[in-house]
Amino acid sequence: MAQQKKQDEKQVSAEGSAKKEVGIKFIELLLRGRKGAPLVIHAFAEKAKQEIRDKQGKKAKRVKEARNPQEESDAARYVDEKGRECAPITAIKKSIISAATAFDDLTKVAIRQSIFVDCLANPGSPLVPIELYDGRPAKGVMREDAVTIGVNTRGLTYRPEYREWQLRVRIEYNSRMVSEEQLLALVDQAGWGVGICEGRPERTSALGWGRFERIIA
Repeated sequence: MAQQKKQDEKQVSAEGSAKKEVGIKFIELLLRGRKGAPLVIHAFAEKAKQEIRDKQGKKAKRVKEARNPQEESDAARYVDEKGRECAPITAIKKSIISAATAFDDLTKVAIRQSIFVDCLANPGSPLVPIELYDGRPAKGVMREDAVTIGVNTRGLTYRPEYREWQLRVRIEYNSRMVSEEQLLALVDQAGWGVGICEGRPERTSALGWGRFERIIA
């Protein structure tokens, strides 16, 4: 028993030393939507997934039903197990990675390998709850937009919009690859020039949606 205890202590010590050597640190941030930059979400609806499955399975086409804008908008939301409307956590990491192009001493590959973005309220979740500025859960409002489908086809899309929004995240980073100062600069650039989700500045539509500023939580 005594020998086993010593081995366990050595293992714990080794794991702790390894983590310390790697230099993993973390910072908690509040990302708040900028004025005039709504967050517009468009999740891949289950109905659209089923249509693709039917097509791949060579099933007979169903008669198209009359469109229900509110149902389409609701289906485009991300909702977690507690019923909170959310944004995908991957959108934030992708935004930070894209921001690396604005820096001479950072690369997208290095940033992709050196940071991990997580939901502060529910670690490990692929979704981060959308809040109002006072911390209450945000509720999306349906918006209608004209979009181009394919090359020359025009259509209408219905998605939830959040005019007042903020996200709470925890970012783990390898301090041997990126410093806290560099990380915060990346987050600032991501919020200013990249944005998240639909209509963000880096997209060809460049509508300026999804821009944010960071606040240390």
